[in-house]
Amino acid sequence: MNLDQGDHTLMARQGCPLHESEIQTIVRLLASTDMTLLSIAERTGRSHAAIAAINRRFQVREYGGRRNSWALGPTSGNRAIVDRSLECRV
Repeated sequence: MNLDQGDHTLMARQGCPLHESEIQTIVRLLASTDMTLLSIAERTGRSHAAIAAINRRFQVREYGGRRNSWALGPTSGNRAIVDRSLECRV
C-alpha cells in the first residue's frame, strides 16, 4: 500500500509515516552496502520491521531463507551475492 499524503508516504496502516527521502535512503543502503537490516534500522532511527517491509516492497535483497547472506533483487540492477557469514569476527 502506498498512499500519498503530501510529502509523506504511508507504507502501512500503523506507525509513523516515512518521508519519500527516507525510503530512498533506506533502499539505497539496502542496495549499495553490506549493512544488516538491524544496522540500517539503527542508522535511520526506524524499526527493523520497517526496514524489512521496505526491502520486501522494493525487492532490493533476496535472502532465500538465510539471515547472513543475500542476493540483490531484480530492482537493484546488480545480482551480486553478499555472504556476511564469512566475515572475520573480532
